[in-house]
Amino acid sequence: MSPNVPNTLRLMNKSLVLNVIREHTPLSRAQIAKISGITKATISEIVTELLDEKIIYESGMTEGGLGRKGVMVNFDANHGVGVGIDLGGTKISLSLFNLNAELLATAQTETYKVATRAEFLQHFNHAIRQFLNKHAVSADKLKVIGIATPGIVDYHHGIVLEGSPNLPEWENIPLADEVSAVFKVPVVLENDIRSALIGEMWRGKCQRVHSAALIGVGTGLGAALLMDGKIIRGANNAAGEIGYMMFSREHLSHNWRNKGCFEVHASGSGISQRYQELSGQELSAEEISKLAQQGDPLAESLFRELADYLAIGILNIVAIANPEKIILTGGVTQSAPQFLPYIQAHINQHTFSQTLIQIEQSELGTQAPLYGIAVLALNQVYPSIQFMSDAQLS
Repeated sequence: MSPNVPNTLRLMNKSLVLNVIREHTPLSRAQIAKISGITKATISEIVTELLDEKIIYESGMTEGGLGRKGVMVNFDANHGVGVGIDLGGTKISLSLFNLNAELLATAQTETYKVATRAEFLQHFNHAIRQFLNKHAVSADKLKVIGIATPGIVDYHHGIVLEGSPNLPEWENIPLADEVSAVFKVPVVLENDIRSALIGEMWRGKCQRVHSAALIGVGTGLGAALLMDGKIIRGANNAAGEIGYMMFSREHLSHNWRNKGCFEVHASGSGISQRYQELSGQELSAEEISKLAQQGDPLAESLFRELADYLAIGILNIVAIANPEKIILTGGVTQSAPQFLPYIQAHINQHTFSQTLIQIEQSELGTQAPLYGIAVLALNQVYPSIQFMSDAQLS
């Protein structure tokens, strides 16, 4: 591009042209100029740059009409790929995505039951390598890896500050640097629920929504917030750690450090723990859910308790943030028919016209964090690509 054009304007023009091509591919240079409002001479320079970077390619000619035909320009979504990982307390999901943040392939494995972080990372890196080999991804094709993990994550520095108790020694880990050193590509790290919310914004129920909350009810309990178009991380990246919410004076006298008060009453591991304390039987949340469906009084009461606590937590979020949408996700929501009606009834009773909200269940489910971490990872290595131009993700 001409050197007398200010660098900021050059970058803005380049980003605009790239996204016009990506969204409307294929296009001629004349069509790009018409859509973007940029001069044909500048378009020609930008297209040449993008062709050199191999993120676009030429194919065929414009059809019909009089006069000179133009060469068509295409966005190459498969110029590179990334690996997205949702690192859960019980399952690990892997995905392969292209430059359009589309999932090309997925796989799932049980979370490794090992005692140390070093063992865990050895298994983890091996799983990524196997996944890449299975899909014949060469070193030059892999552009980025994104990891969504539970706990408090420093997104900007790629560090797990305080991790999930379900993962070994999962705190103060420069996880992005450790994985990047193995695979020699940039690695982007984010909290799993925050990633899932971005996934909902990209492909799920929060598209074109500017204020929302996603609550993950799985092995643990967490939330992510979108307020006025901005993803909220908080002063120390701990926004959304709702598992530590308390609901009565009596709760103040307990030590909730290992598992927060809200998490004890409204998560899969919490339900299992409470069922064992009250019955002496060790069952999974899924098994307890089946018992509740069969009319087991204790199982039924625990799911009603979960509904009540979730309703209180949601009402508090509504009072603070006034979101347009609240979405529930996570493994426990597979049992949503058992508790969602009770939650909605409480919400209807305790809100008014400006705060009334319908609680919805995610349709993306386990794919939401994979979509979200794909978008975040691509934002890092291809900042010119704009997936959601009206949202502030970082």
